[in-house]
Amino acid sequence: MVQTEKERKAKAKESRDKPENKAKANRRSKEFDSKPENKAKAKERGKTPEYKAYQKEFDSKPENKAKAKERKDKPENKAKEKKRRATPEYKAIQKKLKSKLEYKANQKKYASRPENRAREKKRVEKIRLKVLQYYSKHLSDSDIPCCWCCGESHIEFLALDHAEGRKEMDSDTKLVKLGYSSRLISQGLVNWIIRNNFPEGFKILCHNCNMAKGIYGKCPHEKESS
Repeated sequence: MVQTEKERKAKAKESRDKPENKAKANRRSKEFDSKPENKAKAKERGKTPEYKAYQKEFDSKPENKAKAKERKDKPENKAKEKKRRATPEYKAIQKKLKSKLEYKANQKKYASRPENRAREKKRVEKIRLKVLQYYSKHLSDSDIPCCWCCGESHIEFLALDHAEGRKEMDSDTKLVKLGYSSRLISQGLVNWIIRNNFPEGFKILCHNCNMAKGIYGKCPHEKESS
């Protein structure tokens, strides 16, 4: 009598589920996983985005969550976990993590104090002024920070302009070697400029001229003077 596909699968499952066959399969799996080359392959595979996505989806399924909890709650697994947590390596990792979290919490608490917020604001303004003064002096020939285009000198209205365009400057090899990236913005960009001794490629514009240049490619003031 010829077996149907359904019957064949049922018989194969019955054979796999026998305790002696399960034990054999587990031994073979452990032997395979314990080989250095297979360990290395598994480690590399575990780093891939595809595997991480698959694992995340697998772990989020209710039935798999229930199975994971069941395994975790087994007395022998609880004993293993307790033993693992008692090792010096685990304690060292936890201590490092705890100190890092405490440090971040303390930093946040310190930064939120009114006196420290005021001090930080002054420091940021001082650094910004230094950058404005440098590029105004070298490009606008002025001792007072001002817009290269229209001459606006109110510091609150001034902005740092990327002469060739923020993203376009990603292809400037000199700047890239210094660590420039179009992702650098605001205070991060100002700090980078000072660390790299005021590189070329930047000038000071007021917000109006800067915005007009970004939208129209050229400020109306430049058209008037041409």
